Amino acid sequence: MSGDVQCPAGCGPMEYKTIRNLKVRVVDPIGYALMFAGIILIAAPESVLGDALPNQIVTMGIGLGLLMLGAYRASLVTTDLRCNTCTGVILESKSMDQKLKGDAFGLALNKAKYVREAISSSTEDSEHDCPDCGEKMSHISVPIERERGAFEDNLLVPDIIEDWTTVSDTVKLDGCKECDLLWFKNTKKEQLLSGDLTIIPKSASKAEFEYH
Repeated sequence: MSGDVQCPAGCGPMEYKTIRNLKVRVVDPIGYALMFAGIILIAAPESVLGDALPNQIVTMGIGLGLLMLGAYRASLVTTDLRCNTCTGVILESKSMDQKLKGDAFGLALNKAKYVREAISSSTEDSEHDCPDCGEKMSHISVPIERERGAFEDNLLVPDIIEDWTTVSDTVKLDGCKECDLLWFKNTKKEQLLSGDLTIIPKSASKAEFEYH
């Protein structure tokens, strides 16, 4: 979108901001190599500097540093419209395809495809107008399953060393079919849906959308 884009919530102009999402992975061979090396050092610290406890602590520290550096390198960077007042986020076509993916093993639905189909079939209008075309957006609720960890809000803790449990949840959002964009009323909702540890299970169907 070009020109001033107004926040759908009425806050005023939105800004394009480049954000690194540490909870979404991209293909980065060096990043994954660093993470793999870090895991090895953490799992077997005695293999590098010996069995002495101080040496093991140093080795584990190096391993944790490599793991975090690798996770940083292999994280997704996108430029999206954001509101400084309400923290709302607009995802346009490219960001939707980058962020809303399926799982690597094909055990879950592609999130971007599912959301687009839900927007197309929604019968409920949003309370907000599309910031691009000015028409009413559609409102949907997306059923998800996600892995919840004790340190999930701490971006310094890599996903791979978290202690996770699976929980069911719902993400409500608005979207415009014609302009192919999504509106999240706050950053947390967007991060929840786009995270790699969030899936839309294959058991979900259009009938499971709750339009309210």
